[in-house]
Amino acid sequence: MVINIDGASVNYEVYGQDGGIPVLILHGWGTSIEAMTSIWRFLESKGKYKVYVIDFPGESNKSSIPPVAWGVPEYGEMVKKFIDEVKIVKPNVIAHSFGGRVTIYLASKYQDLFDKIILTDAAGVKPKMTFRKFRRKIAFKCGKLALKIFTSKKNFEKKMQEFRDKYSSPDYKALKSDVMRETFKKVISLDLTPNLKDITRPTLLIWGENDIDTPVYMAETMKKYIKDSGLVVLKDAKHFSYVDKVFEYNMIVDNFLGSEDK
Repeated sequence: MVINIDGASVNYEVYGQDGGIPVLILHGWGTSIEAMTSIWRFLESKGKYKVYVIDFPGESNKSSIPPVAWGVPEYGEMVKKFIDEVKIVKPNVIAHSFGGRVTIYLASKYQDLFDKIILTDAAGVKPKMTFRKFRRKIAFKCGKLALKIFTSKKNFEKKMQEFRDKYSSPDYKALKSDVMRETFKKVISLDLTPNLKDITRPTLLIWGENDIDTPVYMAETMKKYIKDSGLVVLKDAKHFSYVDKVFEYNMIVDNFLGSEDK
């Protein structure tokens, strides 16, 4: 199914039982609904959930690229409008990685939007500045300055783009659209740590022990500032902990969402 929101066509799918416990699933950057299959299939099989899964605009060929570069707030407002238009009443939310950024934004701004929150290997906390990152940052700034001094105005943008490609992350390099490249820069530049203290709903953090994309220290920061939160670290799991430890993950999710504690 497709719905038009804020100039973008948003693909979504619905699974499970009418009248079941509503669950919204938000995938990570560079993936799609299909990446969350192990979760929604499990919830569907339980016979007590109604599950909504969104393809974020620009992240799947089933949803269109946003009309302009979006940041986390724009993605968040899109999800809020989706919930309102599809008439989902106070859903639980399961969010992975980038989906976690969007969820943190929404849960801090609209404190009664969700019932329970599950953040899985979620992004949103500013990464620590390692020596390697510091060295790359200095090299990039020095290189940019050198290009300004020694490159003609005519060739500057072309050379600058080549330079960005050399020092950019694989996620950035994979983007072919200028809109999505600008979107990526806006998304990763926003530190959502200050938003954590404004989240009031029960929150479960599920993390891979060996996650190097969003390391466990980020989960510990979230647990510190989200008032009603708990942390489960899955041994030997990485950034896609819900796939690496699919049975354990799904059991934890069902136990958390199915409990009566609000």
